[in-house]
Amino acid sequence: MRRTAFGGVLLFGLMALAGLAFAQAEAHPNAKPSQYFFVLLSRPANAPQLSKEAGEKLQDEHMANIHRMAAEHKLVIAGPFLDDTALRGIFVFQADSAAQAQEWANGDPAVKAGRLSPEVHGPWLVDPRAIHDPAGAEGFEQYTLVLLKRGDKWNPNAPELGDVMKEHHAYIKQITDQGKLAIAGPFPFSDPGELIGASIFQVGGEQTAKLLQDDPIVKAGLLKTEIHPWGTGKGVLAAGQPMQ
Repeated sequence: MRRTAFGGVLLFGLMALAGLAFAQAEAHPNAKPSQYFFVLLSRPANAPQLSKEAGEKLQDEHMANIHRMAAEHKLVIAGPFLDDTALRGIFVFQADSAAQAQEWANGDPAVKAGRLSPEVHGPWLVDPRAIHDPAGAEGFEQYTLVLLKRGDKWNPNAPELGDVMKEHHAYIKQITDQGKLAIAGPFPFSDPGELIGASIFQVGGEQTAKLLQDDPIVKAGLLKTEIHPWGTGKGVLAAGQPMQ
């Protein structure tokens, strides 16, 4: 996605984010540096079936909870996947810990009803400046969300990783400056499973796939990608595409 750092070279990205957090701390001495947690919401195989009326009621409660958490400055990004898979959407929380993010996710009415299952990753090491207060903006925009997974040649201890990461960072900056990438970042290596990062592109799926093919870290086989159309409210991220 639009920034990342892995292996021993993860230090480069962490240093940049630490510098930003330090600048924020100087401007707001009593504020904690932001921590973001990325939550994948999926539909369990054994999700209970609901009547049309019950489903609509639950959706209304789910949306009301999203608006409440956003108003409380807990939830900073939320939106659905727009393709037909078990993945249904994401939450991005600004929280003190993964446990707190898990607690907030578990409190969602659709999760409590067994219709959604949350999977928490993070902290998600992204630039906080990429996330905006929509300030009353209305409407919905489409993006392309990419899940970054360990590739066939993934090896954080490989000596050549440093050179690949430098090329990767330069490429990420280039496509961000071109208005193609809205936000991106890695998860800690301690996260279980193969998912090690996520990115959200401002362009469509076909163009995103081409951009990923040119990413040095993907070309080297260190990462593999899973691409999904996705949407969120206007103003939360840099402008996406009109809804199709």
